[in-house]
Amino acid sequence: MALPDDLPTVTLTGTYTHPDGSPMKGSVSVTPTPGKVVAADSGLTIQGRAKQKIGNDGRVTLTVLATDAPGINPENFTYQVKIAFPDAPGDEFTIELPAAAPEVKLPAITPATPSDGDYVVITGPEGPEGPAGPAGADGEPGPQGEPGVDGSNADAEQYTDDALAAEITRANAAYDPAGSATAARTAAINTAASDATTKANSAQTAAISAAAADATAKASAAQAAAIAAAATDATTKAAGAQSAAISAASSDATTKAGNAQTAAVSTAASSAAALYLPNAIQTVDAYLAGATPSDPRFFGHRGGGMVRPEHTLVGYRSTAAMGFPLEVSVNVDASGELWCLHDLTLDRTTYQTGALNTYTTEEVGQAVLTNGRTLLGPGWTDQRMVPLRQVLDEFLGKIPILLEPKGNDAVVPCQTLLDTSYPHAPRSVIWKAHIGTLSLPWAKARGYRTWVYLDSNTTDATMDGKDSMVDYWGVSTTFTDQRIQQVVARGKPVFAWPVYRRSQVARLTGLGVVGMMSSDPRYVSTSVPQRTFSRWGLAVKESGGTPTLDYDTAYALVFGEGADAGWVSINALPNQSYGLGTYSPIQGSAAGYRIAFDMKYKVLPGATVHGGYYFGKASDDAYRFGTANTTGGYHVVMRASGDMQLYRHTPGVTAGTQIGSTIATTAPVADGAISFQINVTPTTVELRRTDSTGWTTGPIADTTYRGGYHGLSNGSITDLNTRPYWRNLIITQL
Repeated sequence: MALPDDLPTVTLTGTYTHPDGSPMKGSVSVTPTPGKVVAADSGLTIQGRAKQKIGNDGRVTLTVLATDAPGINPENFTYQVKIAFPDAPGDEFTIELPAAAPEVKLPAITPATPSDGDYVVITGPEGPEGPAGPAGADGEPGPQGEPGVDGSNADAEQYTDDALAAEITRANAAYDPAGSATAARTAAINTAASDATTKANSAQTAAISAAAADATAKASAAQAAAIAAAATDATTKAAGAQSAAISAASSDATTKAGNAQTAAVSTAASSAAALYLPNAIQTVDAYLAGATPSDPRFFGHRGGGMVRPEHTLVGYRSTAAMGFPLEVSVNVDASGELWCLHDLTLDRTTYQTGALNTYTTEEVGQAVLTNGRTLLGPGWTDQRMVPLRQVLDEFLGKIPILLEPKGNDAVVPCQTLLDTSYPHAPRSVIWKAHIGTLSLPWAKARGYRTWVYLDSNTTDATMDGKDSMVDYWGVSTTFTDQRIQQVVARGKPVFAWPVYRRSQVARLTGLGVVGMMSSDPRYVSTSVPQRTFSRWGLAVKESGGTPTLDYDTAYALVFGEGADAGWVSINALPNQSYGLGTYSPIQGSAAGYRIAFDMKYKVLPGATVHGGYYFGKASDDAYRFGTANTTGGYHVVMRASGDMQLYRHTPGVTAGTQIGSTIATTAPVADGAISFQINVTPTTVELRRTDSTGWTTGPIADTTYRGGYHGLSNGSITDLNTRPYWRNLIITQL
């Protein structure tokens, strides 16, 4: 069917070929970004996408409504254009198509990616050999030799002995042996002895004199040699001492210069930080000043990850705009870039799989998108991952940030980034870490506040060992009351995580906790409803929606698409429910309030099986049919047989108690809507089915529960194919 003739159109054309000129295959699709465009005068609703395949000749032609067409609501909307090829990268961009340009060539408006060339470094030839250096200093002189033997009495004694022996020989030869020979011999001996004595004395005197002269000469030579050696040694030692002194002085000067430089850099950094972070910004200390259990502080856990895609720029911006500090987790890629990501892998939060540290920066930036739509509804567009630098550049100093490197390989890169690029960070960043971390000394040395969270196995001894490096303790909402009180009793502020129900806030503040790490801080920090009618057709999860488990797609609210657009359901068993904190607590008039909604079964369950709705609870803790709940309320039962009933559910009791009579209504038909009203006055409750002639339980006198919390219930459904669906919730005062 073509568009009405009175509505202007724009025709998009383009030709796409491979580099060799052969035609490409692919498609061009155009989608209104508002999701729905209405032409009231023509009675026409335009939504979804217009898509045209590229022909066998590589050409494509697609005609769509002009974005400034008269009578169109909203006015001057835009289109999201997506050009896709099976064997080449495509393009995706937003454009306006005004009627003034009825024909537009797609290549003329498709953005192109610029590319710079690579430079090749060319080295020059090797230079000539430089001149020889000066000769080294002479070595030290060798040791002095031993002195010669000095003259002594030994020479004189030997001379005497020789002379005496010669004289005896001469005397024996000169005298005969008779008579006077003996006397002559004796005289000769005496003469020889006297002569020997004289000569010996002379020889001794001469030897002593010679020895004295030789000793004097040798002593003088030794003294001169010693003086020369001492002078050489003194010169060598003086030169060595001079070199050592110069070296020591140089080293000392270098050290002092380095210290002076470090001090100067630190002073300059502090001055720069003072300029970059004026006193008017929100610092950690300023935000936490005065925090008490009666006046707790709230933080955007994972950037508010139960309302917006976790750890994305859209999440951080929305959370910061509401004045809540950001909780930021980071991991590192294969190129060393830090990205905001809670898990070590991409499996849970993106369309890719595997560890982040196996992807390059380019791959993460261009090919990784978050899959928040599975948790938060198909109305969300896919978001790109955010580098930590971008978060710090945009939010540092404007709102406190709790920063945690999740993987061990991300710790040092994160510390280095803060040290080199953000020396002012300690004023507005809290270093967040598990009790087992080794990074706390680094954080405290740089002046960071630290939030250290525990696990169920953490002992008091472990806490004692880290206590001096901890500013705030972290406890899980899964901890027992006793354990939380023990941590609070240590005297330091305690923050709890993850908080997404107001009932959790009430419990934690009652135990002395002063900080709430919340995935939905807007909801849990207030006590009033945010709206009175549903917009489930937008397919975007509302603040205040409370499934059985947070961050779990199995319990998330499912938004219908196509023919089921506007309907929601709970795709989990058994006996699951979904709290509608967005509309709670209900604010009735003095006469009371009314809850109206439509319900259907796409596939009818067994005749006695039912789905329904709960209301009247005083708290937003989970309500489940056939389960002992913490707080009580009422439960609507609509069976596939057509029987309609009201039940009262007492706290701590598994089974409910019917109030009033069973009302037999026309049995529902598959995929057919049935409508209900619940009327609550100060003294009665009443259930009505209003889609036909109307049936009612009549006002039932029961005042047991008058709480303002309510929600959807799968009731006794045991097969997800037969689960109930709801739409058009409206709350009014009576």
